[in-house]
Amino acid sequence: MRFSKEHCWIEKKENGVLIGITDFAASKICENFELFLCDEDDYIHSGESMGEIISCEFFDIISPVSGRVVWVNEEILNNPAPLREKPSEIPLCEMTDVAYTAQLMSENEYLIYIKNNS
Repeated sequence: MRFSKEHCWIEKKENGVLIGITDFAASKICENFELFLCDEDDYIHSGESMGEIISCEFFDIISPVSGRVVWVNEEILNNPAPLREKPSEIPLCEMTDVAYTAQLMSENEYLIYIKNNS
């Protein structure tokens, strides 16, 4: 896994990447929240919003890569509660035709980033 400064993770797959939010991002979500995600077949650029979480702390989910959305996790859209408990296990979407344009970090680099910037 690789991590972005905007608190998303990516995991390489055979034809693209899965994208989700980090534990740190999930820790900012209140018990009752709404999740909105991009649509399948959208082309999202790195640094653009690919969704949003409306909670006690509203935030956009910023895409760490550019690519075409080929799958959106409808299950988590219909029942987003598990996202607070195990965000590193729940992908929000999958992208193909991926270009790595954001600075991505290893897990250790990301943990240091959080420590120094929170």
